[in-house]
Amino acid sequence: MKIRLSLPQKLLLPLLTAYYSLNFMDRSVLGIVGETMKNDMGFSDAQLGLLHSILLITLILLIFPCSVLNDIFKRRFTIGAGAGIWSLGMALTASASGFAGLVCARVLGSANEALTGSGGTAWLATMYPVEKRGRVLGMFQMAVPLGMALGTLLGCAALAFAGSWRLAFALLAVPALAAVFCIPRLPDSQPAPSAGFFSGIPAVLRSRTILLTALASGFFSIIKYSYQAWMPVLLIRSYQLDAAYAGPLAACFLLAGAAGPFLGGMVADAWSARSPAGRMKAAAFLLVLVVVSKAVFYLLLGRVPLPAMFAAGIIDGIIMMTPIPVYFSCVQDVTSPRYRGTATGVFGTLVFFTGGAWGPLMVGLLSDWFGGGAAGLHLAMASLVAFAVMSAGIYVAAVGPYVREKAAQG
Repeated sequence: MKIRLSLPQKLLLPLLTAYYSLNFMDRSVLGIVGETMKNDMGFSDAQLGLLHSILLITLILLIFPCSVLNDIFKRRFTIGAGAGIWSLGMALTASASGFAGLVCARVLGSANEALTGSGGTAWLATMYPVEKRGRVLGMFQMAVPLGMALGTLLGCAALAFAGSWRLAFALLAVPALAAVFCIPRLPDSQPAPSAGFFSGIPAVLRSRTILLTALASGFFSIIKYSYQAWMPVLLIRSYQLDAAYAGPLAACFLLAGAAGPFLGGMVADAWSARSPAGRMKAAAFLLVLVVVSKAVFYLLLGRVPLPAMFAAGIIDGIIMMTPIPVYFSCVQDVTSPRYRGTATGVFGTLVFFTGGAWGPLMVGLLSDWFGGGAAGLHLAMASLVAFAVMSAGIYVAAVGPYVREKAAQG
């Protein structure tokens, strides 16, 4: 007799969040060990930026087909299979002997984001009521700052205790294997795809809400992913710190950011309860806060003592993460339940194509162009604030389409 262990629904949110956080641990490990890896293997800033961006560039090609797979097949099993591929990517990163091998391993590392970003969002939107959508997705998106913080600490520990950047990636491969076992055993009420499933996809592609929200979120993601990739290096150069000190400092900024998605989700749910356009207006408002926070942070960086910079970094870390669940909630609000994974995949593809994939590489190229070192990297990072200004403006432009398409979904 075949016995299948099923897990209760109360584990759905924490387990999906924990597995999704590994995706961001991986990127943050690269952020903290990047300078050591660069010196060990003779990379330029541009090559190091490419190692960050190649995973994101790969997502442009993978997110949409993977999101369709999540809607056609049982997402429990597609996400579980992705965990195995991601684990292999971490093992190959740890054993890579050159730049080409690292690039190939980073490509495999895209499996988590490609499948879990769309599948996990759709899964949670299906299993929880709409009035809690912002908060639930906010807790799920806490995986972003939590993963960033924990990955930074893991990278620091690997360098401090073993002197090896490879050890951190090898350790990441282990918990992903547990996800291969656990995720397929979580409950789901996923609608079965109809015979005309593919005929409905063009309607998703024509959604002005999804297109405008993706463009705005793509500009915001340039800042988000560049911050994750380059902040430890920026602290090292700006305050002449070693990685063992800069890593925990950056991890504190990121860990504080874990409160951001939850707070952003609460703001969006409260605003949505008072106005049909509430969630989209909340996204625009939170991006304005990001503009102010980032401008102050980069104005102070390197000009004030480290304790004052620490306080500014904590505040900035929280504010920067608040918009994340809001734009995912907006996409789910205007999408039919059977296309939720596909819509999130369309959205994610556009986010990475319009900016999210290019941020870390852009910073590396700008840093080299501005002369490198602390000053060049500082100027490259500060220049990205312009994208937050454009993002806020596009969210404002998306309010009208969002209200109309949300009403059409009932």
